[in-house]
Amino acid sequence: MAIDDDTQILIRSAGEGDHDAIKRLLVLYHPRLRARLLRQMDPTMKARIEPEDILQQVYLEVFRAIDRFSYQGKDSFLRWMYAILDRKLIDEHRAMRAERRDVRREIKVAPPSQQHTTYIDLMARIMANDGTPSRIVRRDEALAILTTCVASLPDHYRDVIKMRFIEGRPVADVAETLNRSIGSVHMICHRALRQLREQAEKLGITRDS
Repeated sequence: MAIDDDTQILIRSAGEGDHDAIKRLLVLYHPRLRARLLRQMDPTMKARIEPEDILQQVYLEVFRAIDRFSYQGKDSFLRWMYAILDRKLIDEHRAMRAERRDVRREIKVAPPSQQHTTYIDLMARIMANDGTPSRIVRRDEALAILTTCVASLPDHYRDVIKMRFIEGRPVADVAETLNRSIGSVHMICHRALRQLREQAEKLGITRDS
């Protein structure tokens, strides 16, 4: 992957805390990060965890730790993200091993709900009320944009989006888990979806993607 001058500028801006630059870099590097992730996920993990779930954790860490990034050449940002990804994968493997050892916890694992949804469903919801398309992007690029945008949301917005629209949990369940009223969850859903749509539009998602 060649690094042009514009990308180097984005990397330097990201290192200085420019969140728009970070989001554009995450979209740019998403295919390589996802490919690395898929190579290292075993069949059991692939059956239980969406790659975007792990990538969203990686991207959230990038946003939170960007002040610790030190630019050391054209591949330094990618190597830094690879290191974050590898740590997240180690954490997931450890968690799954611990879960397999805990027979009682394994028994409690519920079968997938018929309401279970995905990042693709969330993307369709966001684009449903989109305005005039500015450009058309491929689905994999749209998913990269969506995963990046979700990671950049405020914590309470991201929690509600994940539980309600990615895990497919009922509003009442989300409200109880977060110790909020049902009305509050509805309001957060509306505001979070609007913010996601605005961010996605800036990065190129359209309803005709």
